[in-house]
Amino acid sequence: MRRYLNTFNVVGVLLVILSLFGFATGGRALTEPGSKTEAISSLVYLGTGVLMLINGFVSVKMHPADPSLESTKKR
Repeated sequence: MRRYLNTFNVVGVLLVILSLFGFATGGRALTEPGSKTEAISSLVYLGTGVLMLINGFVSVKMHPADPSLESTKKR
């Protein structure tokens, strides 16, 4: 399970959480003070978070596990 804890997945989860805050506040949580609220910003954060999670899982699947780590687990 620790193998899936890479930067792509951590950032992806954070972006999905930020998008949920954006949906809950109507996009006000995602803007800087004084700037205009964009309705699409929550969707952009959600899409980016999902893409980061997909990239994180694909990169783990494409890279084979370290055999030396597997042998220590069997002991």
